[in-house]
Amino acid sequence: MEVVSLPSPTAYLTRSHTQPLNAAVSSSTAGHRAKTSFGGASAATRNANMSTHVSHQSSNHSIQSSQPSSRSSDATQGTSHSTLFSAPHLPPGAASMANGEVTATDNVMNSVADASSSLFQICVSLRQRLLGVPGFREWLEEEEEEADDDTDPVTLLWRTFRRGLPLTMLYDTLNPSRPIQLKGIKEEKIGKAATFKFLQACVNDLKFAQEDCFIVTDLYGDDTTGFVKVARVVNRVLDILVSRGLVDDIRPTASDFEQAAKGMKRSQRQHIVHELVSTERTYVQHLELLQAFKHLVEEKGVIPGDAVHDIFLNLNALLDFQRRFLIRVEQTNAQSEEEQNWGKLFILYCEAFKVYEPYIANQRKCEKTVVAEYAKLKDAGGNLEMRQIVESPTSLYGFLMKPFQRLSKYPLLLGDLYNKGDLDEDRKHDLKLGKEAATSILTRTNKAVDREEKAEAVQELRVRVEDWKGHSVGGFGELLLYGTFTVLKSEHLGSGKDGERQYHVYLFENILLCCKDIDPTKPKNKLSNKQLVDRASGKPKLQLKGRIFMQNVTDLVSLAKPGTLRTATNPDDCHILVRSSQRVRLRLRAQFH
Repeated sequence: MEVVSLPSPTAYLTRSHTQPLNAAVSSSTAGHRAKTSFGGASAATRNANMSTHVSHQSSNHSIQSSQPSSRSSDATQGTSHSTLFSAPHLPPGAASMANGEVTATDNVMNSVADASSSLFQICVSLRQRLLGVPGFREWLEEEEEEADDDTDPVTLLWRTFRRGLPLTMLYDTLNPSRPIQLKGIKEEKIGKAATFKFLQACVNDLKFAQEDCFIVTDLYGDDTTGFVKVARVVNRVLDILVSRGLVDDIRPTASDFEQAAKGMKRSQRQHIVHELVSTERTYVQHLELLQAFKHLVEEKGVIPGDAVHDIFLNLNALLDFQRRFLIRVEQTNAQSEEEQNWGKLFILYCEAFKVYEPYIANQRKCEKTVVAEYAKLKDAGGNLEMRQIVESPTSLYGFLMKPFQRLSKYPLLLGDLYNKGDLDEDRKHDLKLGKEAATSILTRTNKAVDREEKAEAVQELRVRVEDWKGHSVGGFGELLLYGTFTVLKSEHLGSGKDGERQYHVYLFENILLCCKDIDPTKPKNKLSNKQLVDRASGKPKLQLKGRIFMQNVTDLVSLAKPGTLRTATNPDDCHILVRSSQRVRLRLRAQFH
């Protein structure tokens, strides 16, 4: 018999995140995982309401988040009506006025997931319903007896359904004219055979549309998106059993979850934990909506497959991981307060969060592709929530930015728990380590962004330089820093002449390059037969104006005045003198933006 369990966090690191460019990517590819590791800029956390932004400055591209001055949430308002017909019309995500107070618009961006919407709670409810089916309790109890004490409800149901026979018994409870027959099937094949027979009966006898059913690999694969389909079909069969009066409907409703949360006077710790859990549910629900929109775009062929890949990249893998993480969040939340250890959760999953690195490193390409393909994406159709996602390029890109925002919030929530949670020293220590783990995730993702940006810069430099004068970019080593600098050549250092020039400077491991834009309007360039503008980027070609090999550098001298603070308003105080044995001396003055 096959056994399913939620894999350990490190299991995510053994799979590739890449997907075919020109093919529709099925939900089964959500199991792919990232195994790359990047280097680059650091993350900082400040200010009030978790507004996360990405700053572009030369080769520095970092995620920055904010220290909250009060408790805040990723989402504030439920969705029941469209903002498309409000009066006056407000842009997506804008606030409206009600009785002189600012209120959030009724948009999917502001929606809050109810407690019953997570896979964990769906399985808790589904298990309770299945206990009302005659004979099903024995299957559940047998599986639970074999499981470890900390096995979650999702894994338990997944393993139970993989036996196959519980599914056929569920169907046979409908008292069909032709019960499912499994004669002559070998024991090792009985699970999949029974599952296949169950699906056949759902389509042929219960008249389920094939697209509404799961497939065998959804149950026997390792992707939560597939198991969501399984749970949906089982719930639907249970609905039929209830409608025919064959079983009682024993399950909590969404209002039960809401009522359980109301009227409770919470401590500060409980408020913080509630926010962590509720916003995690909402985040996963938003990722599910984004995945549904991705599938719609693929099915309709709205944009080419490589454009889909450039926008969504490893979204399937990200969602699959985040569902599993939410299951652990819900399971921890279900424990008594004395048992809950939120710090250990983040320590455990620290390495598994690497699944975020390729997604975040892809942000620049994602943004460019969204702008280029927006007109087609806007007309993709879909339900109201999908149409709200693409109300504007800003709203779509904002939805795609949610993983950045979520990553930024984890250290803040853990910091609040550490400071206000009234915990014992052992759990405070774990929280401190957990916060460090969450912060390290931000640092790693910033490094991924930085490395991706530098790779793009090297590729652009490779094609923009008009004459490499025999040099090979492949021999320069890693790009360490690049940007626009003011350069003063050696012959002007003591002459008092105005020899300052604005150059594009690229510092590699093995060489420092100074380049300038070729001006195609100059008379000598007008007569040139060479292409002086890069067709791909539309930028002018570059001319090499200076180069210093690092092996020849003899000295680096800071010319800043002692005690001077380098700021954006005082850039002239940031000077570096580069001396080399090539009889070349450059003085660089950095430009801050």
